[in-house]
Order: sequence, then C-alpha cells, then structure tokens
Amino acid sequence: MIKIVCVCGAGVGTSLLAVMGIKNVLIKNGYKERDFQFDQADVQTGKAAAKFADLVVTTPAFEDSLEKDGTPAVFVKNLFSEDEIEKKLIPVLKKVIA
Repeated sequence: MIKIVCVCGAGVGTSLLAVMGIKNVLIKNGYKERDFQFDQADVQTGKAAAKFADLVVTTPAFEDSLEKDGTPAVFVKNLFSEDEIEKKLIPVLKKVIA
C-alpha cells in the first residue's frame, strides 16, 4: 500500500479536493484506488505525517515548511488541475513504486 499525504493550510478543504483529483488521476493511469492510502494534513501535522508516508503532495507555498526528510514530494501549483497533478505526480509515483 502506498501512503500519500496531501498537505494544505488547514488540512481540510483543499487537501480533500486534492485527494479527489489524485484518485481520478490514478484511476485514469491504470492504478487501483485500493492500493493507496490517503491522509490529509495541515502544514504542522504534515511535517510529522511525511515521515511515515511514501509521498507528499502539496503546493509550492508549503515547500519550505515541510522538513526535508527524504520523503518524495510533489509540488502542484493548482491542486484543482488534474492535468497538472498527472504531469507532476505520475513520474514521481513510478519512482516510488519501482
């Protein structure tokens, strides 16, 4: 199971919409939703959650706030754009899975 943490300012609205977009992108690319676990977090919680995740998805605004602990991160400017999510997430995900 691949654990993906979506981080936004409050850990509620934007991260939920990001999870929905990520799920759509994964399905579109032939992945099974059941192979993934999604967590939503605010920036502070995201710092800790990233240590136990396989991948973090957030916006560039929070790049400096997240600790650099080696967990791969994807920085998406528009978390509502499935095209951008796909373009940035899938190449990193393939490396995580490999």
